[in-house]
Amino acid sequence: MVYIESLKSYIGKISDEEFANLAKRIYEITDFICEDYPKYKEWYFYKQLPRIFTPSGEILFARSDDDTNTILAMACLKKDKEEKKICTLYVSDQCRTHHLGTRMVEASMDFLETTKPLITLADYKLPMFQPIIDKYGWELTEIVTGLYNGSGKELCFNGTLTKQANIDKQEPYTLQLNDKILY
Repeated sequence: MVYIESLKSYIGKISDEEFANLAKRIYEITDFICEDYPKYKEWYFYKQLPRIFTPSGEILFARSDDDTNTILAMACLKKDKEEKKICTLYVSDQCRTHHLGTRMVEASMDFLETTKPLITLADYKLPMFQPIIDKYGWELTEIVTGLYNGSGKELCFNGTLTKQANIDKQEPYTLQLNDKILY
């Protein structure tokens, strides 16, 4: 059984070097995200990681049963007065049919204390996330262009980004999946 762990729970329980190594391994499974979000690495190490030392942040992760150095999934979370957000959610390809994504989302919602967290994703990733979105009844509430990389549209569920980014609301946009108009 793959267990979901809290990086926060390791603070002060392992050496600083072991903690840094674990945080780095968790990041490395999502390093490719820099292609879509060019400042992702800086955000992870300078914003999200320090946030877990406060009540408002958490990084959840799951490791392989066979090799505890292998990270299979991760979720970066932010919970403060303004928002309850799943900032990053990733499950490795090898685990996508084993309900690990559902377990990560449910653990995230437990930390965030909501079943309707703000979550955003690039429009072309919608098919990958659609089962989770449908399962929990998440609502598409905003579409933003040019926020992170100048290509694609960022879909916002259960909240908005424009209040933080001071971006004008975008023109109407039709989003379609499998001949079904979603927005």
